[in-house]
Amino acid sequence: MCACGKVARRLRRADIDYEEVRVPVQRRHRDEIDELTGQRWVPVLVHGDEVIHDSRRILEYIDWLESSWRAA
Repeated sequence: MCACGKVARRLRRADIDYEEVRVPVQRRHRDEIDELTGQRWVPVLVHGDEVIHDSRRILEYIDWLESSWRAA
């Protein structure tokens, strides 16, 4: 499964609503991603003021969110 699919599946499993935004396949046309993150790779998660790229870091962030919700 691709990195974007892994993140989407994890968000669904965590019951987190999200908006999927399609971006151009060719990285050179991903100016909006570059402005957000300084790079042109996906996936990217924007949560409030947090902008996280790299699927592994996004999955860790989702885990952190879930653990903080359980603690509350």
